[in-house]
Amino acid sequence: MEMYQVRYFLAAAEQLNFTRAAERLHVAQPSLTRAIQKLEDELGGPLFRRERANTHLTELGRMMLPHLAASLAAAEAAKTQARSFSRREAGQLTLGASSAVCAQSVAPLLCATAREIAGLGFDVVIAPSADLEERLMGGELDAAFLTPLAGDAPGHERLDRHDVIDDPLVVAFSPEHRFMRAREVKLEDLDGEALVVRRGCGHEDAIAAAMEARAVVRAVRHRSDDERWMGEMVRAGLGVVLWPEAAAAAWGLPFRPLADLPVTFRVALTTVAGRRRSPALAALLRQAGMTASADLAWPVPAA
Repeated sequence: MEMYQVRYFLAAAEQLNFTRAAERLHVAQPSLTRAIQKLEDELGGPLFRRERANTHLTELGRMMLPHLAASLAAAEAAKTQARSFSRREAGQLTLGASSAVCAQSVAPLLCATAREIAGLGFDVVIAPSADLEERLMGGELDAAFLTPLAGDAPGHERLDRHDVIDDPLVVAFSPEHRFMRAREVKLEDLDGEALVVRRGCGHEDAIAAAMEARAVVRAVRHRSDDERWMGEMVRAGLGVVLWPEAAAAAWGLPFRPLADLPVTFRVALTTVAGRRRSPALAALLRQAGMTASADLAWPVPAA
């Protein structure tokens, strides 16, 4: 059973006139008649009785009418949903971002991508890096902004990473803090200083290792995995934070460069190698300076 046969039958059932039904469908009447005859053969009996000016449905035709109408409606709904999905694939990106990523740092990249593809939307999922890598491999995310330490390998060999941000770490503090008088802060200046740290951040581990190597007391006083809480605790004078410069500037906190800490804050745009790329993802990769292989690019679906 073909859907065009169902459409022809429904038009004829509504008009109860094969000539008018064919005109409505913009097809030749013999084509409509043949399609309905094929449908009758498949269903095992006549659907219409044509008695000169009195064309009407048979009992089988009346029985089949609601079922065939429902099947055509379901087929049309499926086509509509498929077209919508194709447009979404071309016009929406589902991105992951580590909780340590500063939104203000990656926003210019997203803006540049949105300028390239009109109407592009972003769905951003915030989660730990390990969780985001699993979601990438599972196909739940198109790409993810992760914060690997220098030399760290991805958790999966198929993940491609490209550094898009390499931000120096600075010390941010409240306007009343003694560091306001300094031009820069040395690691030893943090000896015993109350710290606000990000829970579960690999950069915090690297900072702790550097302080331990130089016998600097690391006095962690407050923890959070939410940048808003961290920023407000620092602003209130509860401690200082070692943050990427972009985050400190975004929160309007005074800050000073760290003179001698060999740790920078990296953000890597991460994708799955060998996976087909939607036009939106290809645009994001171009804006990030990542080369997208032509044989992996999807065609832009018709509007």
